[in-house]
Amino acid sequence: MKNKAHNEPTLIAFYCSSIAWGGLEMNTVRYATWMQSQGYQVLMYCVANSIIHQHALQSGLQIELIPRNKKYFDFKNAYRISKSMRAKRVSIVWFRDTRDMDTLALAKRFFNLDIPFLYQQAMQFGVRKKDFFHTFRFRCIDAWVSTLPFLANQVRTMTNLDARKIHVVPLGVPTLANNEAPPSLRAQLQIDQSAFVLGLIGRIDPLKGQQEALDALSLMHQSGHKMHLLFAGDNTLHEGDTYFHQLKASIADHQLEAYVHFIGHQTNILPFFASIDCFLMCSKSETFGTVTIEAMSHKIPIIATNSGGTPEVLDHGKCGLLYAPGDAKALAYCILQMQGDVMMREKMIEEGAKRYEQEFTAEISIQRMRQIVDRLITT
Repeated sequence: MKNKAHNEPTLIAFYCSSIAWGGLEMNTVRYATWMQSQGYQVLMYCVANSIIHQHALQSGLQIELIPRNKKYFDFKNAYRISKSMRAKRVSIVWFRDTRDMDTLALAKRFFNLDIPFLYQQAMQFGVRKKDFFHTFRFRCIDAWVSTLPFLANQVRTMTNLDARKIHVVPLGVPTLANNEAPPSLRAQLQIDQSAFVLGLIGRIDPLKGQQEALDALSLMHQSGHKMHLLFAGDNTLHEGDTYFHQLKASIADHQLEAYVHFIGHQTNILPFFASIDCFLMCSKSETFGTVTIEAMSHKIPIIATNSGGTPEVLDHGKCGLLYAPGDAKALAYCILQMQGDVMMREKMIEEGAKRYEQEFTAEISIQRMRQIVDRLITT
């Protein structure tokens, strides 16, 4: 892929100084790999021995190692970045982590890094960001990509960013091959094939709502519905396991040991989806929720919190049931509805699969991102 403005190969620098491993980091590697497969040259800037470094290596990406920059006023690393990117003739910088925004802005404004910046938004706004410092950083961005319309509207109303720079491109999820039939985990976990199984994916963290799911499961058992619950995900990196032990204690208190299964982080999530009958998104407020899209693509019925970007993803209830975050009783009621009403469940699966094909495939997302990248490097 050529940079038409300078008649040289287009080199996209994906920059991420995070040492964690969650949706933000996963999608950074995912999009870097996808863009490389589209013929662009890709260079991943990441911290040595971080999890994103390991996955970038496994994905066959070129890597430039960096120190973990400070969140603010890191002039030293800003200078290093500008020097490195000029030397390597980077065509465009693509980043997702707000923690990197200040350092990159310094590289552009103070050290003459005269190349386009593409910011792929990963978080929603809690407050207005029209102050001098946010405006300084945001003006360094040449294309701001929001994953949903509500996020784009937040940017328009809560920042001073030029609205012409704002684009809406949902994150994409690869389409499951028709002949792909992943094995179920039920036999391994000693779950009867006739049991109704709920599943939740996410780091073990209070904001992800595992306790809420457990409380709802306990209510279901009290009413005679002996369902199972699968948790996929590990503890939040560097934040200990206090919450995990609280969950285990709650499971013991409600005598749910035989019905709750922790399966850790899953590199391959296909067996997880092959094992469940209903997917739960219990996060307090999920900005986008890639795993919700993955559940739609796997034709799994969904129950999710009515907050963040999830209502837009589920077309405000057409593609899944919504409930107020924190309300375990409402969640339990939705579970009963989903289990008992087969026609409703099948209708939501159908609507979810249709919406996925129209909005959330990897192919659609890549095509839209390519248009933005190509426009930036030719203007």
